[in-house]
Amino acid sequence: MKLDLEELKKIDALIQRSDRILIIPHRQPDGDTLGSALGFYQSFSLMGKHPEIVCKDVPAEVFSFMPNIEHVKKGEPRFDYDAILVLDAGATHLTGFHETHPALFDKSLEVINIDHHPSNNFYGRYNIVDSTAASATMIVYRMLGHLGYPLDRHAATCLLTGLYTDTGSLQHSNTTSEALRIAAELLAKGANLRHLSKEVFNTTKISTMRLWGRIFKNTVQKSDGVTMSVVTAKDFLDTGAGFDEIAGAVDFVNSVPGSEYSVILTERDGKVKASLRTLKDEVDVAEVASEFGGGGHTKAAGFTLPGRLEKEIRWKVVSGK
Repeated sequence: MKLDLEELKKIDALIQRSDRILIIPHRQPDGDTLGSALGFYQSFSLMGKHPEIVCKDVPAEVFSFMPNIEHVKKGEPRFDYDAILVLDAGATHLTGFHETHPALFDKSLEVINIDHHPSNNFYGRYNIVDSTAASATMIVYRMLGHLGYPLDRHAATCLLTGLYTDTGSLQHSNTTSEALRIAAELLAKGANLRHLSKEVFNTTKISTMRLWGRIFKNTVQKSDGVTMSVVTAKDFLDTGAGFDEIAGAVDFVNSVPGSEYSVILTERDGKVKASLRTLKDEVDVAEVASEFGGGGHTKAAGFTLPGRLEKEIRWKVVSGK
């Protein structure tokens, strides 16, 4: 992973002269966008600056262990900041502010775009985008180190959370040797791996178990090797689960033998969201998602369509004795 040193110099000059800094994670924030945001928040605070984090949605309860998580505010961003960071958003609509705050993405503001998605179109005035990075927090870690910004154990825990979640606890195919090196370096700086692994991967609410039970019950594999399941709005109501509790289920669906790639369709607020995963080197789920206006990574992607889920039953006559 290489950083654009000229772009880093410009970003450093902006940060050094800034006092109030706005940090924007993407909507429905996951561990990577939150880890990036909170890592910067801690570092900027140690530098004596005044960072604020504003997100379209409230973070899921599973991330309540993260240092400074209480400072993530749900709301609408203002423009009276010296610098603005948008983190881990591979497209402007993923922030949830593309329609209400288009000025964030027209390069008229001091916006720094930091991301690792190949779909990113460099919408910031300053852009650090590297699709070879397993997580946005890997980029943030390299940036903090190169610029000499403070990185204590709290920031290290946040950055490791992003790396750990985006690599499926260091098990997905994006777990490169560099990802492992950075994980080791973050541990050396005091990151609390035991705590984050317990909270993120080894703590499961009853509502989550009930929801996943329905997902597994609805799982089917088509003749072309596509393994899929669905989650309806009624499933969320019946199980008492939140929308964030579906996270990770698609990887289990993808573990079915013979699966080319997996899809989970989720019904929410008049829209259907699709999450796609694959373990096959020859399959690019980002390409599949792009056919429906979505995108993402080669092995993990998604798209959203207006509408609802409707069950269809088909019968056919087969010859037999």
